[in-house]
Amino acid sequence: MTPTERKLIDVLKEGLKLRMDVALIQPDTVIFGKGGLGLDSVDVLEIAVLVDKHFGVALQDNNDEVRAALATIGSLAAYIDRNGPATANT
Repeated sequence: MTPTERKLIDVLKEGLKLRMDVALIQPDTVIFGKGGLGLDSVDVLEIAVLVDKHFGVALQDNNDEVRAALATIGSLAAYIDRNGPATANT
């Protein structure tokens, strides 16, 4: 697991008040729907705010790249690594 993936899991768990055990969240964990974090479209705005605050990366564009990034923990972490500082110190 990359440092960005670890930090992203911590940020989402705390920011979204997830009740899931952190040890069960892996890079291939699906963010939305059943079988993953169980989040829904209402949570997208909160995820965008958390990612911007903790990583300095905006998720404001509604395009194929952002939609693909929101598929799994790993894909979102890779998007963060491509578009901003990998391990922001906030």
